[in-house]
Amino acid sequence: MTATDALTTQDSISRDRRQMRRRAGIAFTCLLLVAIMAVLGIAVFADNERERLVEEWDVRLGLVADSRKAAVERWLNDRRSEVLRLASNRTVQFFLVDLSDPELPREEIDSNRQYIEELLTSEAERGGYLVPRHLGSPGKGTLAAPGGVIILDGRRNVVARTPGAPDTTGLVLDTLRPGQVQISPPFIAGDGSGMLALVTAIDAPDTARGAFIGYAVAFRPLDAGFHETLQQPGDTAGAAENFLTDRQDGQVRYLTPVGNGALTLSRKVAVSETGRAAVALFGQPGGRGIHEGYHGAEVLAVSRLVAGTDWTLIRQVPAKLALSDGIRRIWLISGALLLAVLLAAVTVVAVWRHAVSDRLAEATSDLSRALKESDRLGRLLRNVADAVPNGITAVDHDERVLFGNRAAFANLDISAEEAEGMPLINLLGPGGSAPLHAANETVRQQHVTVRQIDDRGTGPDRSVIQRIHVPLDDDGVLIVAENMTEIVVEREARAAQLDALVNVLVDLIDARDRYAAHHSQRVARLSRQMADAMGLPRSEAVAAETAARLMNLGKLRIDPAILTKTKGLTPDELSAIRNSILYSADLVEGIPFDGPVVETLRQMQEHLDGSGRPNGVSGDTLLIPAQVVSLANAYVALISERAHRAARTPEQALEQLWPEAEKTWRRSVMAALVQASALPEEP
Repeated sequence: MTATDALTTQDSISRDRRQMRRRAGIAFTCLLLVAIMAVLGIAVFADNERERLVEEWDVRLGLVADSRKAAVERWLNDRRSEVLRLASNRTVQFFLVDLSDPELPREEIDSNRQYIEELLTSEAERGGYLVPRHLGSPGKGTLAAPGGVIILDGRRNVVARTPGAPDTTGLVLDTLRPGQVQISPPFIAGDGSGMLALVTAIDAPDTARGAFIGYAVAFRPLDAGFHETLQQPGDTAGAAENFLTDRQDGQVRYLTPVGNGALTLSRKVAVSETGRAAVALFGQPGGRGIHEGYHGAEVLAVSRLVAGTDWTLIRQVPAKLALSDGIRRIWLISGALLLAVLLAAVTVVAVWRHAVSDRLAEATSDLSRALKESDRLGRLLRNVADAVPNGITAVDHDERVLFGNRAAFANLDISAEEAEGMPLINLLGPGGSAPLHAANETVRQQHVTVRQIDDRGTGPDRSVIQRIHVPLDDDGVLIVAENMTEIVVEREARAAQLDALVNVLVDLIDARDRYAAHHSQRVARLSRQMADAMGLPRSEAVAAETAARLMNLGKLRIDPAILTKTKGLTPDELSAIRNSILYSADLVEGIPFDGPVVETLRQMQEHLDGSGRPNGVSGDTLLIPAQVVSLANAYVALISERAHRAARTPEQALEQLWPEAEKTWRRSVMAALVQASALPEEP
């Protein structure tokens, strides 16, 4: 070779090296961009998973908060009933009338007052307003704990009282109406305990309502019985807390003890102090989120407003405790994915580096190092795969195991290394491998990803496994198995709790109106039959059935006398009954249903031609579940006996409803009613 040839070869080698360096730079840049995108994707995944965990806890906390809110409201309603019963006592009423009689002897008035005070003491002790306690010295009798009952005359002078009852200074009495009970803001009694004052007007006996002759004032201690309304039966979240708050003088107060009694009614949290859960959620009917708790740590909290008061019920649980398992799982999966990205990047760089050798000897040496590195990375890959909780198995076209991690063979008496090269049928048997063979064959023929759910057993022996079959090269299949048992059981339990809550509400509705008893159940059954006849998606069919069961919930705000009235209804009474469905939607708006239950309730009185109420929704914007429940409700109402008319036959009801097709209801919905009404009605 001449010097010129040597120089030419050297120049050629130099050009090749420059080209390879340029190509290597481009490849490295592309690899870096891909790695950055992968890392960003993993970060988005982790953030979404954390949001999902928070939403699940919001639902769980909300169910308990709704239950405790109802318990507190029942406790308050019981106290109102007790005070109203005392105010309607004829003995008390006649005593106040006698006080205004100037001819009645003083001795008789004093005798009557003594009798009234003994009556008040007995009623107060029986209702928990006055609890006798021993002084500890024999012969000194008993002394009532703070609380009790006071009777005022029309000029607000105290005319009778139980022993030790507080004074009535500061109570506002001007705005009281007949049958109304005024509840004061909680205050601290003389012994440091919390207390409420309940005030109602006393009418004169045998006179028209509104003839006030005095007032009954009951002082009720916020004792253990009241605090027990915040304790959820069977609550498994040991660190969770339920407490009540209100606002006084621009400050939020804790009405019930929190933090094992560290914070009580006397402890106030300034509204200007940000980051406190009690302040952030006060006054919000359905507030939720992550806030700073009274102990300075983050908490997951939800809030509910107690009807008839300015109280806010808050349920909270330490965020660290609630989210720890989920966050640990997210970090584990994210770490595995990051390691996989790093492994892929290292592998590409290693292969590229060893593929651009200038000499055969260097290429051989590089290949040797690459093999060693590949072996090391292979071990790293197996370690990463073994760290993943899901089972991962790769099989070839003959259903032989190419690769498997530790979780994939955890229930078999064989290691992942020993399983490599063995057919699935030898590992799992004919029964266990048959579903996998069928799914793998579908993957190979259609080149699609197949998902399988294997749900076996019941109770503590139940197992729900989700398998994802992903196509690989050369007719291979990657099988990823995830244990979904805990998630499925929790989801089913949550659905069962929600269904139980709906059943309780339906029973409460039926108890108020004997003519409409079981009406909502009948409408629900007919709505589900119509939805199935129309082939609606399951979520819409379930939404129609649930909305039908809850549509009469708003009647709780209507006087039962109106619901059972045998004569014609006044315009105001008719408007109240029509608005009851909208009240129902307002009452359940904060419950997280799977389907459009609330929207269905709001559109039940809308018409297809836009002539309905309240918003004039029409045409395709009108939900089909709302049409189904509306028509089913109209049909069941016609064939049912009511206080003001007899029941119609099914034929008469259909004949009356059919002219409204394409005006009030879709013709397809009418056809579904005809088909469903022919079915025998369940008892």
